[in-house]
Parts: sequence; structure tokens; C-alpha cells
Amino acid sequence: MTVNEARGAATVQVRLPAATGPGPVAGERPITTGPPVSTFEDELANVARPVHISRHAQNRLERRNIDLRPDDLARLRGAVEALARKGAHQSVVMLDQLALVVNVPSATVVTAVQPRSGKESVFTSIDSVVIA
Repeated sequence: MTVNEARGAATVQVRLPAATGPGPVAGERPITTGPPVSTFEDELANVARPVHISRHAQNRLERRNIDLRPDDLARLRGAVEALARKGAHQSVVMLDQLALVVNVPSATVVTAVQPRSGKESVFTSIDSVVIA
């Protein structure tokens, strides 16, 4: 084994003996290449988080008689996951004719707006929009 040092970092070179048999010796672990083994944190990050609906957003949905169907919630969850991967913080998710303002880090719908003819809707402090 030899060690080379360059700029404070060490590089280790290991010379392995040539393979002489059909496989690894009993008790030895074979050297493998391929994708790195995922950690618990990686797996936890891949689990779909539920999307929460704030009391304010729930009240607005109820006042306007808007029901979110299971497929709407699945589209919303997918949109929030995509936004989180992109690093979004405060976003508008468009579900058909419904605009949902979502706090992405907490996966919470903050408010819901349904466009009305002749009425202007302005969103401020938004860093991204997704059409789901």
C-alpha cells in the first residue's frame, strides 16, 4: 500500500492480488462497484410526506363548496414534492381552476383562491408556480 499526499488530502492506492479462484474466500467480503448504499436519511427523504391544509385554507374551500377529490390531493402532493426537490419555499399550485398557496418546507396549503370573473387576484412573496 502506498500513500500520496497532495494539498492536505491523502490518496491511498491499494494493490490487490490477482484473482486466482472462482470467487471470494469464505469470510471475506467481495469488492463491489455500483451505486452507493442509501442511508436512513435518504430513504426518509424519499417517503411521500402528507400535505396539510391550514384552517384558513379549509374554511375558504368550505365557503366556496370546493371539495378536493383523492386525485386532486395526489396531484397536489406530487406538485409539492416537485417544488421541494427544486428548493421552493412559498409557491402557487394551480389545480384546474383553483390556485393554492403552499408553504413548501412544511407542506401546508396556506390559502385557496378560485378566480372570479372581473376580480383580480394578486399573489405576493411567491418564489414559484406549478400547474398540476
